[in-house]
Amino acid sequence: MRWAMRSAAPARATCASPRRGPARAPGEMMKTLSLIVPLIVCVSAIPIKDRNTLETGKIHRMKMTRLDRTPRQELAEMAKTDPKIKEVLRASHDLPVHNFMDAQYYIDVTLGTPPQAFKVVPDTGSSNLWVPSSKCKFTQVPCDIHNKYYSSKSSTYVENGTTFAIRYGSGSCAGFLSMDSLGVGDVVVSGQTFAEVTQEPGLAFLAAKFDGILGLAWGSISVDGVTTPFDNMVAQKGVDKAVFSFYLDRHEMDGELILGGVDPARFVPPLQYVPLTNKTYWEFNLDGIKAGSLSLCGAAGPCHAIADSGTSLIAGPSEEVKRLNKAIGAVGIMEAECDALVDQFETQVIDEVLKGLDPKAVCVSLSLCPGPQCLICKSMVREVKDMLSNNSTRSDIHDALYKACSQLPSPGGESAVDCDAIDSLPTVTFTIGGVAYALKPSDYVVKAGKKGQESCLSGFMGLDLPAQMGSFWILGDVFMGAYYTVFDRAGSRVGFAPSV
Repeated sequence: MRWAMRSAAPARATCASPRRGPARAPGEMMKTLSLIVPLIVCVSAIPIKDRNTLETGKIHRMKMTRLDRTPRQELAEMAKTDPKIKEVLRASHDLPVHNFMDAQYYIDVTLGTPPQAFKVVPDTGSSNLWVPSSKCKFTQVPCDIHNKYYSSKSSTYVENGTTFAIRYGSGSCAGFLSMDSLGVGDVVVSGQTFAEVTQEPGLAFLAAKFDGILGLAWGSISVDGVTTPFDNMVAQKGVDKAVFSFYLDRHEMDGELILGGVDPARFVPPLQYVPLTNKTYWEFNLDGIKAGSLSLCGAAGPCHAIADSGTSLIAGPSEEVKRLNKAIGAVGIMEAECDALVDQFETQVIDEVLKGLDPKAVCVSLSLCPGPQCLICKSMVREVKDMLSNNSTRSDIHDALYKACSQLPSPGGESAVDCDAIDSLPTVTFTIGGVAYALKPSDYVVKAGKKGQESCLSGFMGLDLPAQMGSFWILGDVFMGAYYTVFDRAGSRVGFAPSV
């Protein structure tokens, strides 16, 4: 809130002021001043509302616990020793927006009376609340390792029974609707309809360290037309304002979800708002993306974007993300792994192939088979064998191997960067509503693994959504970690400001 400082003259329109008269004696002048000074104070206290401010009432804080790895990253580790899991990752590449594979934060909520505890992802990319049901079939292994809801143990449970289903790239999430009291911190919602899930979305859910999803998108995309938890909070006066915000501290382990307003201590003002273009997801126009000499979106018209708390990275169309990753010097995970094998074993592979060994024998002799690098090794040997049969030179083979590596798809569309080169990488700038939001390399490079053995991943991931959605970007935790993000339902807008 700004405060106006005005001269005494306009004060007549605001506070009572003395009439003008003949010249006064010094004593009378002092009396007049004693009247004027309060006028200045009175007028100076007139508030002028800034369009970028947000009046807020009582706020409710929810601790957001940060996972060491997302389900996708957990599966990537498992895939190193299990080829079947690679297929799960590949299947999850082309996904609908509401996807839990890249979620990295969860909050604690309760359902029922007495309360039953669950860890759920606060997800602005979907609109339903769902948790595992006690009625899961015994064949549903993922259900067994998560907290389950028992309707028989709750005195406030109300039966519904409507069929519920959401399709994920890695499998279906299905069950039925029920109603019960919901606790989110100190906010209690009575009669919240939610889904009891009896069929979890495949092997991927085994890697999830949370139990379910708390959707925070708009009711227009809510499955079965269920009233969203936040809409119920507003309707039942659980929050003073129809606003919530996220603070994601990527330098620490945890973040904060704030219901009912904003926390000014968490950002550098002012908050800059952009109007929504679609009340489904929190969608708005993205004017442009720039990294060095590369520019995306602007020339061909604005792209669309959503701010998505349920996605750890920044996702965009695969071809555009490839260009962006190339601009920051990133290469596909599989490409980086393949390049490292070429650097280390190229000469030995050529020598072994010249001896007449088959691909498997060559890779066994190099101690790469059996093992997670066996497939890449066999592919490299076959390439060398084909080129030697065509009398190619070692230089030609060298170039061909690197070219073959560059064409390998990476599980999940992820790319790697050189950890030693982070300081020299370019700034990536997103322009939204005419305001430039810069991401430093330390913002968009994600470090994984133990200290001293870290790998560095690009925060930009390829994700191809249905063509009718156009050039669509998902600004996940990588962006929201750098910029405090406000979701203003009453104002139909999203706001950003640098996090502190």
